[in-house]
Amino acid sequence: MTADGSWEIPPLDDAPDIARTPESPPGRALADARNRAGFVLLLLGGLVTVAAVVIGVAGYSGAAVAGAIIAIVVVLGGTALIVLERRNARLRQSRTAESGAHASWQAVLPPGA
Repeated sequence: MTADGSWEIPPLDDAPDIARTPESPPGRALADARNRAGFVLLLLGGLVTVAAVVIGVAGYSGAAVAGAIIAIVVVLGGTALIVLERRNARLRQSRTAESGAHASWQAVLPPGA
């Protein structure tokens, strides 16, 4: 049985179910393949930031400023991708829950079966 269905067997002692929390487990965003583009952009933004700092220390202030601007744009783009994908995932989850549709792999058994 899963907690995602429209019905569930209630606990016998009316105690709250602490084994299955509604929050996603830690690391779920990293494991989701849809977030990889955003995380790659964040990594590239970090690398460009380091390069801009090194270039600035070397004495090329104009190139360092340009690198910093590029890093800011890349990091903001990566963050936006991750935030938008999370929002889309929540919308998809709420639509699935509202429609009562079950995943194709999920067995649908009526209560009492």
